[in-house]
Amino acid sequence: MKAFLTHPFSVMRYFCGDIRDVQAFATKPGFRKNKGDLLLSINSVHVRFVNDAVGYLLSHRGDAVWGLGGWWSVEVAGSKGTFCIENCIEKLTYWPAPKPGTSLGIGQEAEPEVFNTGITDFGATFPNRIHAFLEDVTNGVPHEHLRASGRDALATLEYIWAAIESYENDGAVVRPAPLPPIHGDPKVEQI
Repeated sequence: MKAFLTHPFSVMRYFCGDIRDVQAFATKPGFRKNKGDLLLSINSVHVRFVNDAVGYLLSHRGDAVWGLGGWWSVEVAGSKGTFCIENCIEKLTYWPAPKPGTSLGIGQEAEPEVFNTGITDFGATFPNRIHAFLEDVTNGVPHEHLRASGRDALATLEYIWAAIESYENDGAVVRPAPLPPIHGDPKVEQI
């Protein structure tokens, strides 16, 4: 879990803010069980965000050949709509919430917006992320405003520890440890 949930938790927090509750289940595919492999490569993690949006993360590091495929996928629903990220980088689908005064019948959905990245190799994303960090440093962006700050990393680690604790307690709902307070004025500084 420590290695494979970092990126999806970071993405979920980027889109939806801090996570309030975590519930996790983990297992391994038959071929790992048959070999006596200890790696729990299939993880189903359910979350509730501070803003009351809910979602789940399905991570299987390519071991499972079902569902959305790939390394991990995320689906989150909230008051502004629902989105699904398939195979960590390949595709994002967004179903906006109906506009006020609009009603959808059972089985109807808003017209989705689909973004296909054309990227199928996760390794191809590293230059973009490294470039973004170097761009921030070169431009003198204050440390507390760097993209992918230490605070973001700490939040991700707290979510991973909560997922591990939940799994170890048979899927109990776990509240991640709170982040330390932001220095400065939180009304002005957006981290």
